[in-house]
Amino acid sequence: MNKQQTIILSFDALGSRDLAVLKAQPGFSRLMEKASWCDRVNSVYPSLTYPCHTSISTGKLPMNHGVVSNTLLQPGRESPDWNWTRDRIKADTFYDAALRKGLTVSALLWPVTGKSRITWNLPEIFPNRPWQNQILVSLQNGTPDYELALNRKFGHLRQGIAQPQLDDFVLASALWTLKEKKPDVLMVHFVELDAMRHHHGYDSKEAQEALLSYDRRLQAIFSFLDKEGRTPDTTLFVLGDHDQIPVNHTMHLNSVLKAKGLLKTRGQKIIQYDAYVHSQDGSAYVYLADPQDEGLKSRVEKILTDLAQREDFGIERILSAQEAKARGANRHCTFMLEARRGYHFHDSHTQPALTSRREHSPENDAKGWSTHGFDPEKPDYQTVFFAWGKGIRSGVRIPTMSLIDEGPTFAHSLGTRLSDPDGRILMEIFED
Repeated sequence: MNKQQTIILSFDALGSRDLAVLKAQPGFSRLMEKASWCDRVNSVYPSLTYPCHTSISTGKLPMNHGVVSNTLLQPGRESPDWNWTRDRIKADTFYDAALRKGLTVSALLWPVTGKSRITWNLPEIFPNRPWQNQILVSLQNGTPDYELALNRKFGHLRQGIAQPQLDDFVLASALWTLKEKKPDVLMVHFVELDAMRHHHGYDSKEAQEALLSYDRRLQAIFSFLDKEGRTPDTTLFVLGDHDQIPVNHTMHLNSVLKAKGLLKTRGQKIIQYDAYVHSQDGSAYVYLADPQDEGLKSRVEKILTDLAQREDFGIERILSAQEAKARGANRHCTFMLEARRGYHFHDSHTQPALTSRREHSPENDAKGWSTHGFDPEKPDYQTVFFAWGKGIRSGVRIPTMSLIDEGPTFAHSLGTRLSDPDGRILMEIFED
């Protein structure tokens, strides 16, 4: 008899709309036949991968766990640092709760786990300085002997962070880890669909192939469990973190602030700012150097209001600091901006205030044809959650839920608990 194990698969950018295709595929059809599930899972604000996964891990809103953006606030830096490491999280996590109970945990590219206490960890991180390389930053932030073993066995599958090769590497690593390490908990983050939608478009041929690839990776997990006789002893959770929305216009509000004298530069470098817009793709934070300066606040608000009133511009809503906090976003911003469908924000201060995706530029190429970060309550912008296997009831349909309900539910399934989560345990999915 095998010991009980829990597998958590995060399929980045998997939206509710994708189930129309996936429910007819072998992997997801098997999953949905016996799972309890929800196809209206609200993400968090901003709906970016790192705030989302931290909310999944902690059961808390971004303002309460501290990871309020993918990247740190580093104005003018061409490639800012990301929230890569566990110390960026100011809350308990379900995997720490599992470790406290004495369980072993393995994580493959799970965001914001660098330098954590996870037993076998290959964190999601990439080199963003000229003197760094991928192997070095991975070894410095993960479990060196485990990472070296994976690289020796499966490194030939990778081409840097290119997809689908990276997810091929992750799948092979996950299967080997299940067989050789037999962790009590395995957390895996697949990213191919997110990358293909960014670079080729929401419904592009490449995105459709990536969606089918997600199903094949799920099939591979099922096949392994069946072959190894572990299916009866496995609890499987499958989830998304956010959807995406097609975009064709980019707003560069720091160019506007620079033109108004509120942001000073020397060449490409920002040397001083009174106000700065930190893009979250579909939304943006607005920071003031002196948040207590009411005159500056009124001036910036007037600039933003004038832009929002332009029919050719893409600001859908201006949120106050209190409104942003009420949505669970960063409690330290002065304003938060939401983009209309088809528009998104970029940090650049060198581009025109508004550019079209038809115009070739590095910023447009980086953001691509589709993105996320939008208000999680936008229509047709929800994600999914499935629970399957040992200890899980079959066929329970959850009408609606949030990402913050997942961490407490994982902890409960593992026989432990999270400290003071904002979300709830999905008790209805568990057998008595």
